[in-house]
Amino acid sequence: MVGCVGSTLLASLLGAAPPASSPAPIEPVPFDAPASVGPGDDAQPVEPATAQPVEPAPNPVTQTQPGIEPAPSEPVASAPDEPDPNKRLSVEYRPNLGVLVSSADGRFAMGTWLRMQLRDTLTHNPTTPPNLTNGMEFRRVSLFFAGNVFGPHNQYFLQLVFDPRGLGMQDGQVTQSPVFDFFFTFDYLRDLSLRIGQYKPQYSRQFIAAWADLQFVDRSTVQSEFLLERDLGFDLFSNDLGGLDLFRYSLGLYMGQGRNNLAINDLRMDYVARLEVLPLGGFDEYVEADLERRRKPKLALGAAYSFSDHATRDRSVIGALPADGGTTNIHQIVADGVFKLRGFSATGEFFWRRGTRNPGSAVDDMGVPLPITAPRNGMGWFVQAGYLLPHVPVELAGRGGQTIALGNSSMGSIGELGAGPSWYLQGHAMKLQLDYFHTWSNADFAQGANQVRLQLQIGI
Repeated sequence: MVGCVGSTLLASLLGAAPPASSPAPIEPVPFDAPASVGPGDDAQPVEPATAQPVEPAPNPVTQTQPGIEPAPSEPVASAPDEPDPNKRLSVEYRPNLGVLVSSADGRFAMGTWLRMQLRDTLTHNPTTPPNLTNGMEFRRVSLFFAGNVFGPHNQYFLQLVFDPRGLGMQDGQVTQSPVFDFFFTFDYLRDLSLRIGQYKPQYSRQFIAAWADLQFVDRSTVQSEFLLERDLGFDLFSNDLGGLDLFRYSLGLYMGQGRNNLAINDLRMDYVARLEVLPLGGFDEYVEADLERRRKPKLALGAAYSFSDHATRDRSVIGALPADGGTTNIHQIVADGVFKLRGFSATGEFFWRRGTRNPGSAVDDMGVPLPITAPRNGMGWFVQAGYLLPHVPVELAGRGGQTIALGNSSMGSIGELGAGPSWYLQGHAMKLQLDYFHTWSNADFAQGANQVRLQLQIGI
């Protein structure tokens, strides 16, 4: 159920798991690869160089692999039941999919690829001088590794980030580790698999989805308010409960400290549960846009609940530290759905959050206790839809959303409304996107800001 980080997607990256009694080679394919490319594509192993009459030629596969000897100048006879030592590895490069390496017996495999987003943003804000601003940035730059070790059921995924935001650049100094995701998946049991490490808790659909698989330049601003960020922990899950191709679930326990955190926890943790129903069968529901122009409808419905026990920040593992220094018990619920048919796709999510403050003991310079900060109580929603034009890889999409503060809340009320085209030159692996959004706060639509974003995304 992880978009960039789901066991189902990891299984697609590695290929279908063969029976334990007769292992077969595994071909890694990146999580956010176009739907038309997958483990069913034929992969031709790289043949080692053969011997020359004068001197042996170097083996292009083994000469760069530690611990593997180069091909000898004379043919090596192999026992009938032993693999040919000259064919221990399969190595290839696929455009937009990266370098794929696997052992002959399928027990070891690794795929590595690069993804980047180059974005230009033009903003007009009538209430905040300077009223017109423009900026260009590498919004995201990531290096990925994924595969399996000691068998097809021991899988791993690693994402390293190199963009300034991901590294938390402040005054030219790096403040965050480049490790975004690093987790292991053990899927020996279809209905009770284990994922452990640092990754996105299985909560809201659009945040679980890979950033490379979005049909807009970025996620909804409503999603930014209610998402559960990466954390250290584990979850028990199934991407095909009962083998019916109808249900998915996840039950997770997380440290509640956020990514790359070294703090000692006093067992006040985050608990997350998610359930999905796919009444028309499984599909790529975490990839936005219907690039396959499906002839049969596909639908996925999901719901999740999260409880953060004594969270130190006002949005669980992210957000501001309350001025009074206390903690917050946070209950959150999300319901979401996605539909695809003949180039049309629609996605929507509804959020609700309620927190109870545990006041701190912070005081001002005069020794007077600081006022208790209100929790970020509220609700939110967004809906987006797109249509892939006939005969061309161009999609037109629109989105609207809003957050609404409820009761005594420190959360602001914001809204967004926008649209734009996407040109899928190579599916999601290489695309050019343009969108326009009008955003406003506190129901003041007329005084909102206007933003135009142009973004190029490439996978190598």
